[in-house]
Amino acid sequence: MFKITRADSIANFGAQPQGFVAPDLDVISHYCRIEAFAADLATGVFHLGPAARYHHDLPDQGEFGLYNLVKCYDAEYRNHVLELYEVAAMRPSSFCFSTTIVHQDGGQIPVMCIGESANFSDDGSGAINGVFVFPKFRLLDNTPSNAQ
Repeated sequence: MFKITRADSIANFGAQPQGFVAPDLDVISHYCRIEAFAADLATGVFHLGPAARYHHDLPDQGEFGLYNLVKCYDAEYRNHVLELYEVAAMRPSSFCFSTTIVHQDGGQIPVMCIGESANFSDDGSGAINGVFVFPKFRLLDNTPSNAQ
């Protein structure tokens, strides 16, 4: 799933219906970890929390850019994710995607990202803010090691 839209086209979409009850955060945290992220468009630097750094195989300290973030994504979908971020960096947008992070040991973890870009100015500054959602399970590499 790879979706992007102009930010102003969904202005009233997030309005909560009457009688809406917010989900129990304890229940949500049983199934997944949700962590915020931010990117500074003037510098290209992403700021992630510890769970996102861990799952993306990034060091605990230091700055990094978009390529460092997406290089662990499934190669089949990596370019789609790059395109979403590039569009979001050019105009106010809301976006979401889901893909799989592939670790060096063959393990995989699904990831979902929901974000938006805003605060654009003539000097090239702006920001992308959003959340990563990581389920609390890993997918095992089920490819046969010795086909018979």
